[in-house]
Amino acid sequence: MISFILISIHAFFATLTTDTTHYKLIVGSYTANGNPGIEVYDVNGTTGASSPIYQLKNKNASYLTVTPTGEYMYAVSEENGGDSKISAYHKNSMNQYTFMNSSSTIGAAPCFVTYRKTSQTVYTANYTGGSLSVFKTKDGELLPISQHIVYSGSSINKSRQMEPHAHNVVLSPDEQFLYVTDLGTDNIYQHKVNKDGTVSVTYKKIKINAGNGPRHLVFDKSGARMYLVSELKGLVDVYQVVGDKLTNVQTIVTDTSKVKDDKASADIHISPNGKWLLVSNRITSDDIAVFKILPDGRLEAHNHQPVAKMPRNFTFDPSGKLVFVASQTESRVQVFSFDDYTGKLMDLHKDINVSMPVCLVFQH
Repeated sequence: MISFILISIHAFFATLTTDTTHYKLIVGSYTANGNPGIEVYDVNGTTGASSPIYQLKNKNASYLTVTPTGEYMYAVSEENGGDSKISAYHKNSMNQYTFMNSSSTIGAAPCFVTYRKTSQTVYTANYTGGSLSVFKTKDGELLPISQHIVYSGSSINKSRQMEPHAHNVVLSPDEQFLYVTDLGTDNIYQHKVNKDGTVSVTYKKIKINAGNGPRHLVFDKSGARMYLVSELKGLVDVYQVVGDKLTNVQTIVTDTSKVKDDKASADIHISPNGKWLLVSNRITSDDIAVFKILPDGRLEAHNHQPVAKMPRNFTFDPSGKLVFVASQTESRVQVFSFDDYTGKLMDLHKDINVSMPVCLVFQH
């Protein structure tokens, strides 16, 4: 009887260690080295190991997004002039994305894209010249551009802020407002979203401290808190959100390096369970800063994890147990385990070799 119990226990734990969950990781990259631009990998959610599945050609696919159902994907081509565009892809019967169509963003160097589920609308932030592009869709395909809104202004940093640089476009969780960060003018633009997905051409300016260079922002799931990372000063601002009103309740340092020149903080994400906030810092630090989210939404600095050079975007896997970090300079995606209790990251040494990776998105 004892032997039977021991064998059963052994079999149970053996099942636990062999049972795995697999995800599809989509990597968008710059393509100066002749790489395709979009590469898809199968990821073992237990070990972090990965293997390539297929590729798509999309020049300078520096950012992409997948719709909530996973049926469609939209990817920018971060080009200048007439080559700047957004492309639509549809998931086929093989569970792989295939090209549908493209449309010009008009604004140059689109560097971020997001999707509004309610109206099936696509939005891009265009860095060069600082503008927002809005596209309606039909059965996933992009219709001709509906709106192109150009911002104006400048700020105090003479090398980085002589003109607008729209960097991020994010919807509030209720999809009623669209927020555009402008690194060049130290503003966040708040647009009211119309029922058809177009936005109000009049907008509210949320002023950021001069020289900060707002880059990316993220809302918590409730929409009651918004977190903004500013690139040039390496700071995170915490905002209380009530309707269309944002109140700054905390500013905390993410890039702790002592350099006097501009810093280069980049991406910001909340863990799937809402307990932790992570920020990537490039060049002056090359690390991931980990913050604990307190019950009132404020942040408590926790630790810094060194990573490979130029960590642009990063992402949690759907379980929150793994963190993938794109190193643009070293052409690899690092894979870390994440301890939800301690907030510690540990390199699993399961690197994915990708030329100049920028954007990491898990397929639904």
